[in-house]
Amino acid sequence: MPVDERAVAEALTRLADRARPVDPELLLTRVLRRRTRLRWPRWGLAMAAAACVVAIGLVALRTHDRMAVSPAASPTTMPTASTAPTSSATRSTVPPPAAYVPDIPGLPRNTVAQFATVEDCMPQGGPVHSMDGERRLPKYGGVKDYRWLVEAKDKLGVTRLVGSRKGFVLCTPGIRLVSYPTDPIFSYWGQDPPGKLALRGALSVDAYDSEMQTEIDPGRDGDPYFLVVAGRVAPRVTRVEVEWVDGRKMTANVRNGFYIGRTRMYSNVKNGYRPAALSKVTAYDSGGRALGEAKGIAWGFTGAIDQDD
Repeated sequence: MPVDERAVAEALTRLADRARPVDPELLLTRVLRRRTRLRWPRWGLAMAAAACVVAIGLVALRTHDRMAVSPAASPTTMPTASTAPTSSATRSTVPPPAAYVPDIPGLPRNTVAQFATVEDCMPQGGPVHSMDGERRLPKYGGVKDYRWLVEAKDKLGVTRLVGSRKGFVLCTPGIRLVSYPTDPIFSYWGQDPPGKLALRGALSVDAYDSEMQTEIDPGRDGDPYFLVVAGRVAPRVTRVEVEWVDGRKMTANVRNGFYIGRTRMYSNVKNGYRPAALSKVTAYDSGGRALGEAKGIAWGFTGAIDQDD
């Protein structure tokens, strides 16, 4: 049955002029009953439902306009503060609660999304044994004790530094159909137990280690192998520069008192992977002034010694 658009428009205008509260369910029931009698096609029902929504909106708008009278014009009709209804516009300006997980003193605040990367990093619920990725070590805490700190990302993937008040884990997550994730191996801040998060000076190098991104189908140059440098910095530090003995340099990512950088290293046919010797790590403030420097850093600075190692 064809719909008379003019008749619908006139009906809506008359409904809006009455400015009376509209019961949406009653109005929709009437439309459905009319559809049953007249056998409207589906598009006709859709237009009728849309008309219901428009009608309700017009009534609400007119009601709002009539209530918006200045105090001088109608001082007796204005609702008092205790009885004035809260408009939808006022409610919409109230910000929703922040999507953060509970804070841990000394660690950066995490959003729900950032904390989700920590959960992905520890599928067993926490750090695992260095020789058995299926064996969790509860003494190093669980996922709830850790927060996302900072990460180094490039076109091949990402390595994250996630930490607790006692120590940290380097995490290189797998890429679906491309690579496998690394095991979350725990290390103490400062390398020795019990591990103290507080930093003395402007810079600490807590990790100089390798992360291999083991691929499902590696190319001719083998699995991507990265040298990773990470640690803590003072609040004033905004840039960390890493320099190797062979002259290569890398600028690490800095965030909320932590930093991490990674650079790819290629294997030598005869000697395999040979980590480059680290010359120095320097921390700078926003003005480019050096605040601290670390030298003589040995490779392989991650992984606490487990009892049965």
